Amino acid sequence: PSVPSGCCVVNLFIATGPLGVSSVGTTGSALAWELLSRGKKILVYDEPSMNRASGVSAGICNPITGKAMVKTYLAETLFPSLSTFYAAAEKQLHTTFFHPLPVIRPFISQEEMGQWKIRAQSEELHAFVSRVHEGSIFSEFIHDPYGSLQIAQAGYLDVPGWLRAVRNHLAEQGFLFMEHFLTEELEAGEIIRYRGHTAKKIIFCDGLSSRKGSWFEWLPIRPLKGETLTVQLAMDARQIFSRGVYLVPTGAKQTFIVGSTYEHMPFEEGPTEEGRSYLESRLRALVKPPFEVIHQSWGIRPTVSDRRPLLGLHPANNNVAVFNGLGTKGVSLAPYFALRLADWLDQRQELPVEVNILRFKSLYSG
Repeated sequence: PSVPSGCCVVNLFIATGPLGVSSVGTTGSALAWELLSRGKKILVYDEPSMNRASGVSAGICNPITGKAMVKTYLAETLFPSLSTFYAAAEKQLHTTFFHPLPVIRPFISQEEMGQWKIRAQSEELHAFVSRVHEGSIFSEFIHDPYGSLQIAQAGYLDVPGWLRAVRNHLAEQGFLFMEHFLTEELEAGEIIRYRGHTAKKIIFCDGLSSRKGSWFEWLPIRPLKGETLTVQLAMDARQIFSRGVYLVPTGAKQTFIVGSTYEHMPFEEGPTEEGRSYLESRLRALVKPPFEVIHQSWGIRPTVSDRRPLLGLHPANNNVAVFNGLGTKGVSLAPYFALRLADWLDQRQELPVEVNILRFKSLYSG
């Protein structure tokens, strides 16, 4: 689309890079929406057909995660922030894509149930546990003879619906270019110039594309492959079930997303029989009704060794920035850190030290 009159000089470009791996994914969409809500003029370069990060996302927002089932990073701040963010976006975009739902995790023993009765009362976790079921509550759907943990402030984002809504809005405003962003054509001086347009800054939300031939290829982004299944089974539960795999409802009747695998390099691109077998076996251990696999998907997430996002300025140019590395929790992390990045662009506050790319400056050779 053509650029609206008066937008030849914009506040910034948002680029997805030559491979478009992250597309205007959860990271770029959250940042674009936050900036638009502040009245910023932006141009977004995107190629959604190459999006391989959102292809694996079931959009889960879960404040208690991991093998040790601990409170996720910044949960007290992240979860109120994401609920407000997505609710406001739904209202303005006149659609629905965020679905608050409890996460149900069945216990595997009486001992585990007893431990959670104690843990749920702790100051750290009580806000995120709505109930400890001491007996089977969901026996029609899942194997829960010892009861289950009911996690609050959870839910899921319809990721394709969210991305589509933001992309359509950007296109309607004339702020979206559906094309490769060619880094070699970027002129990054005191003013950012690209194909006849100028901006004050450019922010790369380019996922795995940044690993090769980009301004930020020195950052330690690690590809993490994941596979998911879309299944049909005879249940209409309005919860997210999670143990071994997650089972997330979709907008279609009796249709759910199952995931995910976690595979570091080297890995085989595309869906695999091993991935399908892994997910099917764990789904059988979780649910009682028979199921039918109707689709298998895969994707690659950009992760970081310290499991913290990557935000900040390039060491050699303070007009070139990055927003990347949200990994497996992009849906939860993106709204809050888009806000923090926007505040930093407005010079309201500094970036948090733990996510600032200055922590990896020693890797930059110039």
